[in-house]
Amino acid sequence: MIKKLFGWMGRGSAKDSSLKVGGIFGKMTPEAMCEIDPKSMNRSEIKDRLAMLYQRHNQAASSLNPELQDEAEHMLKAIVFCRQKYVDQAPSVSATK
Repeated sequence: MIKKLFGWMGRGSAKDSSLKVGGIFGKMTPEAMCEIDPKSMNRSEIKDRLAMLYQRHNQAASSLNPELQDEAEHMLKAIVFCRQKYVDQAPSVSATK
């Protein structure tokens, strides 16, 4: 299921820092949408925050309300973008020592 989500949403790469979103999120960065601050949060905190957001918005994506579905899809794209950029590709602390 996770592979399908990454494949489905993998239209851009984490290197593209200008993720395009629309609707109420049109002028927000993925980091702002997910309420993460890479400068003040460590990798574990970011991972936990993104996991919580993923669970919430993945459930909302199957809603019968089209507005809620649309919002959830925008959030899921931002979550995947942030996860690729800050969790999956970030070097671990033990690997750098």
